[in-house]
Amino acid sequence: MASTLEVASGFITALDRNDVEALKGFFAPGAIWWVDTGRDRAAGQFGIDPGDDRPWPLHGAMDAALKCKLMSRIGETFPGGVRQIARRAFADGDFAVIEVEGDGLFRGEKPYQNRYAFVFEVRDGAIVEVREYLDTNHAGYVFGGKNLDRRSESPELNAPTPVARTEAGQAGLNLMAAIAAMDEPRLLNLCAQDATWWADGGRRRTTGPEGPVQHDNDPIVSGRVGIKARAASVHALSGMFPHGYSLKAHRLIESDDGLVAVEAFGDGRHVNGRRYQNRYCWVLDCDGGKIQNIREYCDTLHGFDTLFAKSA
Repeated sequence: MASTLEVASGFITALDRNDVEALKGFFAPGAIWWVDTGRDRAAGQFGIDPGDDRPWPLHGAMDAALKCKLMSRIGETFPGGVRQIARRAFADGDFAVIEVEGDGLFRGEKPYQNRYAFVFEVRDGAIVEVREYLDTNHAGYVFGGKNLDRRSESPELNAPTPVARTEAGQAGLNLMAAIAAMDEPRLLNLCAQDATWWADGGRRRTTGPEGPVQHDNDPIVSGRVGIKARAASVHALSGMFPHGYSLKAHRLIESDDGLVAVEAFGDGRHVNGRRYQNRYCWVLDCDGGKIQNIREYCDTLHGFDTLFAKSA
């Protein structure tokens, strides 16, 4: 039987080939494919299929067979094909994480260049769930779609905090706590002095996680920046969330060579009155207990819509 990582890697290879028929063969019956939902936070709840009224293409949890059926038109939407190139991959038991860069021309005209963290759950050699974290702002801008302007709030995610089994895993949990505490010195102490932090840029496309470090002090703080610049923005959260902000890890996927993924749920009321509820997959490179690189995958459409609005 193929290993968890072999199954997940085979899936990405088929996705890169735009081979929808091959994709179908990786799923167990009843498997779920989840993508976050932009402004419609309630539709993106884990374990809840929002049904036919779901936003699209940011669809929340849906039957993987139905997703594959909808993807069968990929030759029409990307007549030249769309690449999905794996950059990093690791597994931990039944779970695997693959970071991917996508590149294609939507309808042969509009550049689509997304970056993803795919989280797979594999049982008995078949995928039972895939969670696809991507730049939703960029996807919504390129594709358009249904119900992307609908706003809602999600119930708080009630899930136990995972227990780390490695130094890297504990560093990931400590990072979540430092961000929630808006504690700049604590965050810096977790990281190597030359550590970097990458986050995607929505319509303003930045270089990917492998790109050079930026030094332009962009107030949006997207792209890859030095840890000191990003830590300062974490401190600034206290002004954005005067009543506090929670960031709770609910899944750790830990490799034995310093790579760790942390799935987490953030929740707080922004000073502009809007509720900020993001779902994250953080991927960290660690060495000797210190974080070397942070890659932050989250719902950018919801993030920009909330954090940069003047009022609710």
